[in-house]
Amino acid sequence: MIKLIAFIGLSVALAVAPAFAQEYTGDGNDGSPFRLDPVLDGVFLGTAVGLNGTAFYLDMVTELDRIEFSDTVHDASRVDGFDRVLMYPYSRELEYIGMGMSIASILMPAVLLATPKDAWIPIGTMYAETMLMAYGLKELGKVCVNRPRPYMYFDGYPTDDVDDSDWNNSFPSGHTTLAFAGASFTSYVFGEYFPDSSMRMPVIASSYALALGTAAFRIAGGNHFLTDVIAGAMIGTACGLFVPWFHALSAESSWNMSIQVTPMGMLVSFAL
Repeated sequence: MIKLIAFIGLSVALAVAPAFAQEYTGDGNDGSPFRLDPVLDGVFLGTAVGLNGTAFYLDMVTELDRIEFSDTVHDASRVDGFDRVLMYPYSRELEYIGMGMSIASILMPAVLLATPKDAWIPIGTMYAETMLMAYGLKELGKVCVNRPRPYMYFDGYPTDDVDDSDWNNSFPSGHTTLAFAGASFTSYVFGEYFPDSSMRMPVIASSYALALGTAAFRIAGGNHFLTDVIAGAMIGTACGLFVPWFHALSAESSWNMSIQVTPMGMLVSFAL
């Protein structure tokens, strides 16, 4: 049910976002470090809806990751040595702390309300694209990689996670993915708008502190292996930097992007 609600919410956001991109597209010469472009934003939003739609179909329709639990605690000796070093039993308290830090990381872009009001829609659109892509990538990873969570190798694992088939969704760490997406996006965009601000380094440090804290508590709570959070951090960071960086390129140059559908796929071309 939670994934169904999330999918519906993402679909609504994707349906509305192109209208904002169309309305607020500039010519790149208005002094803003970022520019929305209907084609560019269409690519990002189309990619995001494709990722989320594919993950939703594989999970909810084909039930690709619906593996029956054998009612037996897993053998820890089968875990690779790297991950076995930081492997812990389940802790509900530590899990909740990690979830709280993840939510705080996702909300960090609120500091960007300090930008001029006419920048809020472009920033909001870019952040929606960032989080939608990060969410889709981590969901697709969880569906395609069936990896039991660390707490399944200890007694006292949460039976409710077993009942809803979440016990084998360890890779990658979704909370870490979204936390690092929020941290990277906030750090990059704040730095572009306020390059000389005395708050730049505190914003960056606090953003990544929350993201790193999320990763640490997801491991300590028995929900993820070290490689799970490393993968999540890489995915989130890539999304958080890639989306605004492309919009920054759009604002700094007069390039145009066109898309052509071919029998072999999609051709994206750039012209200066």
